[in-house]
Amino acid sequence: MLDTELAKWLATLGIGGILAGFMFMFYRKDIKQYTELWKSATDQLIIVVKENTTSITKLVALIENQERNALRKEDLASLLQLRKEEP
Repeated sequence: MLDTELAKWLATLGIGGILAGFMFMFYRKDIKQYTELWKSATDQLIIVVKENTTSITKLVALIENQERNALRKEDLASLLQLRKEEP
């Protein structure tokens, strides 16, 4: 993890520098782990959004077809009613 030049430089800083260096290393490690977790959570959410979008698109198409069929039935019923009323 530590290269030799960094270790020599930290040694010249004394115990405070060494502690600061280790704190920095652990901070970077935590940030990398958090970033990886964030990326995986983001990927999973993107998959969920894509699946939901597909489902919603299919549902909208079904509703539109149902409405279209209902209008056709109403039109047919009104035409039949008009024919029955004609002498």
